[in-house]
Amino acid sequence: MNFWLASANPEKVETHMRLGIWRGVITNPAVVAAERRDPVPLFTELIGIAPYAWYQLRDASRDAMLDEADRMLAIDPKRIGIKVPATRAGLGVLRTLREQGAAPMATVVPTATWLAFAVAAGARMVAPYGSMLQRAGLAAKQDEVARMQEILDVQDPDVQLCTGVYDATEIPLYARLGVRACFVWERDVERFLDLPLVAEACAGFADDWRAIEAARSGVADGR
Repeated sequence: MNFWLASANPEKVETHMRLGIWRGVITNPAVVAAERRDPVPLFTELIGIAPYAWYQLRDASRDAMLDEADRMLAIDPKRIGIKVPATRAGLGVLRTLREQGAAPMATVVPTATWLAFAVAAGARMVAPYGSMLQRAGLAAKQDEVARMQEILDVQDPDVQLCTGVYDATEIPLYARLGVRACFVWERDVERFLDLPLVAEACAGFADDWRAIEAARSGVADGR
């Protein structure tokens, strides 16, 4: 499973990249706005730290979105990914970017029906917004993600879902469904990766390591 770090803060990205589990960073307008910087120099810095960075376009006209995509891709088309809101205009942007050789991600995709539209338009990754359905009382987020993955398995296995996870227990659930990518918010990284059972297991070896160090010291002293 591919893990993406949801953050646009260079210092935090640099810290968390040392964990070795991230494919890169994924952003939305909220985390980019929080940095209060021009996106071009910000993303230039981010790809100096992370292997890849996703940038989400503003919901605007087709031409305005394509101009914004061109500006961001000019930083490095091999390391900048474009997230496109799957509006009516956005579907046309997905098609154009795909025809230009990019592999865009469709975002704001609340239903399995909208997934089919986004994939038909050329999306190579899709960010499900099943939480919108859940808040409206129409469907559970996990059920809608499962429906989306089932459709991709039948229709186009090369398209990946990239779903947000809000609790570590969601990760194996989505992995079992065949979801191949997810993102974790920067604020949740420490909580997800602090597992007392792992610390307990390592602590169990403490006496053994002391014995090993004693043996090393004995060899060094010639005993």
